[in-house]
Amino acid sequence: MVTSYICGCVKDCEPYLDGVFHNIELITKMLDDYRIIIAYDESSDNSLHKLHDIRSSFPEGKMTIIMGDINLSSIRTQNIANARNQILNSIREDKEDMFEYFIMMDMDDVCSGKMNKKHLKRVLKSGNDLPWDALTFNRAVYYDVWALSIKPYTFSCWHYANHKQIYNNMLHHINEKIAEVAIHDSRNALLPCISAFNGFGLYRTAKFICSKYEWSVHATLAIYPKSEIDIMSHHVGSQPIARHDDCEHRYFHIRASQLNGARICISPVCLFI
Repeated sequence: MVTSYICGCVKDCEPYLDGVFHNIELITKMLDDYRIIIAYDESSDNSLHKLHDIRSSFPEGKMTIIMGDINLSSIRTQNIANARNQILNSIREDKEDMFEYFIMMDMDDVCSGKMNKKHLKRVLKSGNDLPWDALTFNRAVYYDVWALSIKPYTFSCWHYANHKQIYNNMLHHINEKIAEVAIHDSRNALLPCISAFNGFGLYRTAKFICSKYEWSVHATLAIYPKSEIDIMSHHVGSQPIARHDDCEHRYFHIRASQLNGARICISPVCLFI
């Protein structure tokens, strides 16, 4: 049996929810059992009304809407980390009956377009045949450098003074590495990394349920070996880390790797066409 939670965070996403949930419905057809968990934060549009309408289209109990704190932080990544952690807490409530996988997906235009459903179905059915515990996917334009850590770019470009140049260098690097992998086997070969998201992540629940999402760069630095930071600093030129927030995915992935040996990988296949 293939079972999965399908999860996402919603704030001001109304224009995209029809497209996103069309893709979620396609995903549910690949699964023997599922549960949809949406964390909602106070929005300026009709996202909540739309979510309630959509929930009524699924069988009873299949979709849960978690209401976030109305007093949001001014730090965007803090709000997102809090919402994602609410989702993890909801999964933990299942205890011994946890599903095998969980999917974390962005609920905006990133995941509202046409989805390569055959590729996702193949990955879900592969079980343990492919060496990954967290699997993210390429895009026609790889955009999510914020969540990306891959040697020698072991930390975030946005924490350094010359971040624009580092960002461009990282984009060139990730596209080059993905192309190298695709040459060998575009369907099955994977690119190992330290952290990646790119709008959609498929996770083995047992490997990640003990981790958490964290927005503070100081929390990331507290668990991340100094040697990894030094690799980045050496590559981009010694510079002080210049901001206090971090992408919430980085801590989540690093901590799961430390606690459970989780393998984070990028597929060269584009999930969204």
